[in-house]
Amino acid sequence: MDWVREVAEQNLDQSKASVETLVSATRKAVRALDQQTSAVLGRSVLAAEETLSNTFDFLHKLVRMKDPQELAQLQSEFVSRQAQVLADQAKEFGQTFMQGNWQKLRSAPQRRFASYLKRHDEASFQTRG
Repeated sequence: MDWVREVAEQNLDQSKASVETLVSATRKAVRALDQQTSAVLGRSVLAAEETLSNTFDFLHKLVRMKDPQELAQLQSEFVSRQAQVLADQAKEFGQTFMQGNWQKLRSAPQRRFASYLKRHDEASFQTRG
């Protein structure tokens, strides 16, 4: 009867170790997500500030406009500046996203990464075949 108790205790110890590993991995994933989310949020606020600044600059220029024909030029400049802000923001979001994913792949255990590559290669082969 003692051997049953020992086996049960070993199984419990192994289960506990597995759960602790899972909890640790979950914490790391949450921290990584939190960092990436903070970066995206910070960049979003900066883009919003720049967009508002461009808008008020445009409005001030409109108020000071002396000739109605200037409107087309002012509007063109404004739209161009806004498009640049949006393009920069999209580029930064893409870089943040890719950087976050690259860090996940780098921090993954080698065998999981190898397994991913194997599945990816198999999927690519099946798609081509």
